[in-house]
Amino acid sequence: MLNDSHRNQFYWDAMEPFVTGKRVIDIGAGSGLLSLMAAKLGAESVLAIEASKDMVALAQLNITRNDQSDVIRIIHDMSSNVKLKEEEKADVIVSETLGALMLGEGTLDYMADARKRLAKPGARVIPAGGAQFAMLIASPSLAQVSSVQSDCCKGFDLSAIGSLQDTGNIFFTKQWGFRLNLLPDLVEMSERIQFLEVDFQKSDRQHIPSTKTFRLTALKDGVIHAVVASWEVWSDEERTHKITTHPEDTRGAPWGFSRDMQWGQGLQLVEDFDLACKSERNTPPAPFEVKKGEELLLTVRFSVPCKQTFQFTLRRASVADAKDVRFTDKGQ
Repeated sequence: MLNDSHRNQFYWDAMEPFVTGKRVIDIGAGSGLLSLMAAKLGAESVLAIEASKDMVALAQLNITRNDQSDVIRIIHDMSSNVKLKEEEKADVIVSETLGALMLGEGTLDYMADARKRLAKPGARVIPAGGAQFAMLIASPSLAQVSSVQSDCCKGFDLSAIGSLQDTGNIFFTKQWGFRLNLLPDLVEMSERIQFLEVDFQKSDRQHIPSTKTFRLTALKDGVIHAVVASWEVWSDEERTHKITTHPEDTRGAPWGFSRDMQWGQGLQLVEDFDLACKSERNTPPAPFEVKKGEELLLTVRFSVPCKQTFQFTLRRASVADAKDVRFTDKGQ
């Protein structure tokens, strides 16, 4: 991530108006880069908190080499274990504990805990908020690597192996070692919808519902192969500065490869859910074929109790039982 210059500029720009003369806490300080930025921007003091012993040693080296030891103090601990005196509490909380899924590394819990225990009332939190998005896609290339192709097996029927395909969990593009924006045949099969928005200055995990269902419309005829999850976060209430993991935003950017390899996107493969419910255990997933204009229901289920991850279920609106739909939205 250190080579993602756009991400680094985002944090510099986000902190610049707010940290001069202030007490700053950096949660998940890592290399110490954000702490060094805050000190350079004129913070009165910076408390860098990092759970990795090795990273603490490297961050201390970076702090010393950049002559900021008089401003930055680093602690080896989880932020949830740190205790501060009242006069030590922060005016500004900054953190980059984002994952391939926006909340996947526990950033909401760390922020909420820091707001309550380590900061003054009304302390500014950077980033101020963020949103998680989903979009349906088609890509024969993606299908080629995620399912058994009959024309590749010398005429043998190996379709039973397809029953092992995981269509119930999210994986990350970086785990598969590819960039979604380089797939030559990727087609957007729906609008991108926002299914979660978080205010890091106010939200707690209990504000996130367990389940939400959204109504989508197929944009083209074809087969839906996957749901893509990406996010964006913003610097302040006015959303003056943003960073995103949307595939089109990293395509061709000099920092794009670094971001895609560090974060990338979440990806969940899709099968025809209603046919799967009627199939035998060893039946391979049935393709989810749609017609342009067909209405679909995308249900998002958040992990309990942490609410850090989620999984999708895609169904046809014409088939889904209305009693199954607890909350419906057209997206934002």
